[in-house]
Amino acid sequence: MDSASDGGARLVAVEWEDIVAYSRTAIPEDFEPYRLRKLTCGLLWKDTPEYVVVVGDYDLTNEGRDYRHNDFHIIPRGVIRKLTYLSDAGSIVAFGAESA
Repeated sequence: MDSASDGGARLVAVEWEDIVAYSRTAIPEDFEPYRLRKLTCGLLWKDTPEYVVVVGDYDLTNEGRDYRHNDFHIIPRGVIRKLTYLSDAGSIVAFGAESA
């Protein structure tokens, strides 16, 4: 499903786990507190079996150009802990979501 091309971009909240780099020479026994959880909210631009694309900013004034979205995250499915649909983006703002 490609949310943008069918005009159905929806608002989502994605909880996911990021990679953590640890620079000490010994790996701590209690590494659990060092795990990094993220929350990314925005328009679900693309939804595939391998990843989702969430757009944080959508430029309403850039009509006719090949880019209208900024600040996007490509999140692999393997790190997603929870994906929640917040509401239909059309009820908040009217825009034509062209294929990116």
